[in-house]
Amino acid sequence: MPDAASPPPGPPDTVPPRPDPPAADEVPATAFLTALARARATADPDGVLRDPYAARFARLCPDSVARVTRHTAGPSVVVARTLVIDRLLSGLLRDGPWEACVNLGAGFDARTHRLEWPAACRVTEVDRPAVLDLKDRLLPAATARVPVERLPGDLCEPAALTALLRPRAAGRRTLFLAEGLLTYLTADQVRALAAALAGAADAGSAWICDVLSPASARTLTAAARTAGTALTLHGLPDLDAFETAGWHCEHLEPLPTARPPARATGTSRHLPDGVLRLRRRSREGRGGDDRPAAAAHRA
Repeated sequence: MPDAASPPPGPPDTVPPRPDPPAADEVPATAFLTALARARATADPDGVLRDPYAARFARLCPDSVARVTRHTAGPSVVVARTLVIDRLLSGLLRDGPWEACVNLGAGFDARTHRLEWPAACRVTEVDRPAVLDLKDRLLPAATARVPVERLPGDLCEPAALTALLRPRAAGRRTLFLAEGLLTYLTADQVRALAAALAGAADAGSAWICDVLSPASARTLTAAARTAGTALTLHGLPDLDAFETAGWHCEHLEPLPTARPPARATGTSRHLPDGVLRLRRRSREGRGGDDRPAAAAHRA
């Protein structure tokens, strides 16, 4: 499998005609912000990230949303996060065999088109209907390198989400992905989502996701409001929302914005801004992970 950050072999498929701009309240600003950051990084000849599909969505980004990037280091963090997740995801796929991958809040993610996938894997993307409609027009699932199913779903309705995912995950070695999602959920919503995924997944399933510290969430929320965009971000202080649902953190990779929490020690369980690789424990093994977040990072 080639390096996840390298350009895909051959040119991307023909760019579809530009659709009518979606209504501002139909597609979350975060989907456009992520695409904009990836498109700009791809256009940089000295950059590392190569996502030739991001520009299709970035050109539809409303000016009011694009202004958010002028007040923070957000774009560089998005690029760093993308590269880390590319690497972690590709590493897991190499170690397979994975039968299913579920991308929660998939947005305009093009990994189904630009990464290599195991022959037996099937990808399910879950997001708002308006997001998936625009994605179907600009990045058809039929052109992906892996079979893709796109499903509308409410990620804040745990029971409905479990029912949606169980037929696609139960009895299969499943890899969940949630990039740029948890930062827009409260701690209680993250806890409910973690429980919903645990209810749909078998032991040994994995989950790659990213988190913000509470301090970073406050800073980015203030910056968004300065730019006139009503974004509210949330941080997680520790791993409790995952551990109580049966997820064990086996790896934590800090992002460039990460700074040690106040009075941090080698036994601190406080989370920095970072990407987590979680593993679903068996029901018998839900006693809780006594290792600190710092130790998980060293694993």
